[in-house]
Order: sequence, then C-alpha cells, then structure tokens
Amino acid sequence: MTARKYALALLVLCTALRVISLVRPCLSDDEATYCVVGREMASGHALYRDVVDHKPPAIYIINEVCQQLGGPVGGMVLLHVLLILVVWGTAMLIGRVAARIASPALPGGAAPPNGRAESIDARSAPIAALLYIVFTTTLIDTDSLAANCELFMMLPLVASVEAFLAGRWITTGMMVGAAILCKYQAGIQLPLYGLAIIVADRRQPLRILLRGAAIAFGCALPIGMVASWLLYRGADQAAWFWFKFNFAYINTGSSTARLMNMASRIGLVVVGAAPLYIFGALALRDRRPQRAFVLGWLGVSVLAIVVGGRFFGHYFHQVTAPLAVLAAPRALAFAERHRRAFIAMLAVPAAVFFALAAAHDPLMRAAGEPDPDYASVVAYLDGHGAPTDALCIWGNSPVLYFAAARPLGCRFVFANYITGLSPATPSQSDPNVDSSKNAVPIATEMMISDLAERKPTFVIDASVGNVGFYGKYPPEHFPWLAKVLSCQYRPEAEIAGMRIYRRLATPRCS
Repeated sequence: MTARKYALALLVLCTALRVISLVRPCLSDDEATYCVVGREMASGHALYRDVVDHKPPAIYIINEVCQQLGGPVGGMVLLHVLLILVVWGTAMLIGRVAARIASPALPGGAAPPNGRAESIDARSAPIAALLYIVFTTTLIDTDSLAANCELFMMLPLVASVEAFLAGRWITTGMMVGAAILCKYQAGIQLPLYGLAIIVADRRQPLRILLRGAAIAFGCALPIGMVASWLLYRGADQAAWFWFKFNFAYINTGSSTARLMNMASRIGLVVVGAAPLYIFGALALRDRRPQRAFVLGWLGVSVLAIVVGGRFFGHYFHQVTAPLAVLAAPRALAFAERHRRAFIAMLAVPAAVFFALAAAHDPLMRAAGEPDPDYASVVAYLDGHGAPTDALCIWGNSPVLYFAAARPLGCRFVFANYITGLSPATPSQSDPNVDSSKNAVPIATEMMISDLAERKPTFVIDASVGNVGFYGKYPPEHFPWLAKVLSCQYRPEAEIAGMRIYRRLATPRCS
C-alpha cells in the first residue's frame, strides 16, 4: 500500500472510530464549557474578563470560530469534524517522528544498528500512526471523543518533536508555544529539549546557547501574539489572574487525591489500551536510535499527567503519542508474525469502547447514574421565555448552558469558583468535606456584580436535586445569594431536580 493510500485509510479509520461524535453534539461538561465560552466570545464578550474559565485561550478561540460558522449545534458538528482531522494529522506526524527516529542522521543521535532492527524501525512508522488513532479512542466517550484540550494540544506538540529532530529550532519553539496555548502542561516539553541539546552539544556551549535561544524565541511568538490580543481586548489583567488560579487548582488536586482513586483511573486507561502499554513495556529495553530521547519524551509526558493528582482519562493522550513511537517496532514485529492476532488486539478494545459510546444513555440509566434531564429544563425555558432571556445557573451544569443556547446572565459557566467544589476530589464526592477553602473570594463579588448588571431573566438552582453534586450548596448557605433570590426573583417551577427562578418586574426589596 502506498503512503498516500495508507494515510487515506487511516483517515477513514479515524472517522469511523469517532463517527458517534458527529451525531451527539455535546459529549462532556468540559466540551460544553468551551463551547459556551466560545459562544459568549462570539457575541462580543472578552475572554477571562466577561466570561470565565481558567484554561488556556486556544480551545475557546477554536470553539468561537466553530460557533460563528456553524451555530449552536452545527458548530459542534464542525468542531468534531475538525477534531477528527486534528487526531489524524497528529497521527501522521507521529509516523513522521517514528520515521525520523529510524533515520541514521539525527542531531546528536547515534546511528541505528544495521540489519533487521533498522528495517523494522523504518517500517514501523505507519504502525505508530495506527496505534495513536486507535488508542486515543479506548477511553470512555467523555475522554476519547469529546473535543478536549489535550487532543488539540497534541498536534503542535508532536509537530515540535518532529521539528526538533529535524533541527528546526525556531519552529520547535513555535509549536511548543502553540501547544501551551491549548494546555499549559505542554510546557513540560521545553526542559526535555534543553537537556537533549546540552547532551548532544555538551562540548559546544555557544551552540547550546544559540539553539536554546532560538527555541525560546519561537515559543514566545505565539504566546506573545495572544497576550497582545488579550491586552487589546482589555482582558490582560483578568487573564493573568485566572492563569495564577491554575496553581491553586493543581494544589487542590494534589493535596486531596486518594491513592485508590488514582489507581482505579490509571487502571482503566491501561486496561483499555493494554496492547499499546504491553508493546511499549517490551520496547523499554530495546536499543534503538534516539532511545534516550523517546524515553525522555515519555517521562515528561507522565510527569505532566501526574501534576494535580486527578488522572482524568483525557490527560493520558499526552502519553499515548510517545508510547506509540516507542511501541511501534515491537508491534510491527508481532504483526508480521501474528497478523490476525494483532488486528484483534486493536479491533476488540476499539469495538468495545465504540459500543460503550453508542450505548451511553441506556448504560448510564442501567448503572443508576443517568445524565441530568436538561432537555426538560430547556423545554420549560423555551415555553416560558424568549431565546434572548439571559440565564444564570447556581451549580456545575455547563451542558445546560449549552443546551439552552441563551446568553449568560453571569460570567461563570459553573459556580465552582464561588463554592470551592473541585472536580475529582473529595470536595465533589463527599458531602461532608468543606470546600470553602478552595473558593476564589473575588468570584463572589463578580457574581453579585453580574446579577445586578446583567439582570438574568432566569436563575436556576441545581442544589435542590443534587444535580452536579451541588446538594451541599443550597442558596441559604450563601446569604448574599439568598437575598438576591428572595428580593428580585420568584420560584416558578421545579424540573428534573432544578428550581427555576424568574426575575421580578419590581424587586420586593433593595
């Protein structure tokens, strides 16, 4: 099969494995958050100042463009089509990295051994691409199919690896900078490149300095451009504030993470991608070209996952890329001896997780954890208000914001900054844990200001039915919120565990 036909076959496979995302417009809370923020940006609101989430800006800009082009639902289909192309493009780059590593001429690298090992290394590049496409889908659908930051990050991050191995230093930095704008953990790649340059050019300090400076300059270019845009929008100080919040977010996960929770999450990921991890483990001791570099890439990727102690499945996409490169020669050698078994090793987990994604709703109901009935809430809003009526939710329900497709009546897509609830920590799962120490004090002031200035027609309280684990945050525990609701709103309905308040024409009190 020619390279072009193989690339086309991989695109078809990538599309087939992710086709469910083309018929389910919103796959996760994270995806809904990014979409809603992008939608607000498209309406003129400034990121971080007028609409808030603490992730880097690229994912919101991508969603803003998709929302402008396709609208609330069509924009999500467009986003998922784009994601399919991004995953496929990343896989193609992984193949190029695997091929370049097999090349006898690498910056600072030893020549590959002669004979069979060299042949397997060179021919394993397409297998590396195949492994990435398959094993980015062997997770639950919210981690594998949703348009998460990590999958977008991996395209420029892998491109930086390819550029580094080719000796294109400024491009290397630019690609890392672009990846950082998708997710900050991409920055972990910079120390790896610095160490690799020092080792390769240890007797030429001037070369080390020049190459390091070129990478740093390249990295600063995309970050500087986005910083200038935020300055132009008057959101630079807000962006800096929410950037600093990330360190508190990391610390919250690190201090409260539990070993059993960590083990279970890692176990699910490893079991789902068992062939990849098995081939990768077998390859750890193989003496191949640039072995130390690939192991270093894998090591810093693992470190990036560990930061924060939450171990969400989609974090592991960062490890899948170096593992695919590392495992590919072993996988190819096995495939040449046991073709049918190799196909089964990839097809079975891919088919299992495809089926799980296709049966998401009935499986969640069978497990006793159905997704909240946001459709009923949206139907009520549509029947009792105009599409332009602003909405503010006291809870952690970004999917409801997405489904309602109404303007935000407050800058936050979830109330966690006020309550201190932190995902995947006991503050979320244990009703007895006091999360107030995690709250951002100024967020309360921001919410009070938004309710006074934006005057949302509807306020929805998710604590009534413990939707999104908000049962321990009833409004009466927050006197300022209780006063706003009692003076300026009246409870109008209670649907799917959520109480809907409508703003009064004349407040009862000041």
